Amino acid sequence: VNRQHHSILPFQVDQRASFASFFCTSSNSDLLNRLKEIVFAKDCQEFILIGNSRSGKSFLIQSICNELTLAKKEFSFVPMSKALDMGVGILQNLASLDVVCIDDLQCIADHPEWEEEIFHLINECQQSDCSVIFSLGGDSLLDDFIALPDLLSRLKRMERMKINSVDDNSLHDGLLFVSKNYDINLGHSEIEFLLRHYSREFSVLVENVLLLDRRAGELKRKITVPFIKEILSL
Repeated sequence: VNRQHHSILPFQVDQRASFASFFCTSSNSDLLNRLKEIVFAKDCQEFILIGNSRSGKSFLIQSICNELTLAKKEFSFVPMSKALDMGVGILQNLASLDVVCIDDLQCIADHPEWEEEIFHLINECQQSDCSVIFSLGGDSLLDDFIALPDLLSRLKRMERMKINSVDDNSLHDGLLFVSKNYDINLGHSEIEFLLRHYSREFSVLVENVLLLDRRAGELKRKITVPFIKEILSL
């Protein structure tokens, strides 16, 4: 297919997101391997990534975007939480690309004009051999928020996989992975303190480690237990 040049939509992709920087437990290894296959696939792929709120699904779909860049493929990233305010016209002509990545599909609930446009986009992508990757957040089933029967039927025919949360036994290793990946000097005792006294939700822990690193840099201090108490008000 002869790909047309497409101007970049006004949505930024987190440049830190990559498959290598995703802490992948054994429960997500099949998912990650499948996503790698999708990035390098030569034929049209239709895929839905399902994840609960703060599961890392948005990080993964942005990782896909960055991996597509390395693979020299043209793509568009559309976070629906922001796109809703811009009108359905932003989806026009996207089928001329190699891949369209749409984050937080559940946001189109109660927006019939978006359902209609996404249905047309899927069909256009299939005709032009453009892959479509959606992420779906929360506990909603497709039947719960898709009112357009044609779109619902179309989405149900797509391949779907779910991202699993990081379990408690993997949290320590996960934070070590993140600190090494971002070159953050975070010791075992500091990690244990965070795990004992703060949220055990992995995404929240990661956000706080990044916050601690940023504040430590600004204040020219090391990340210690007293510093953690001060910054996170523990």
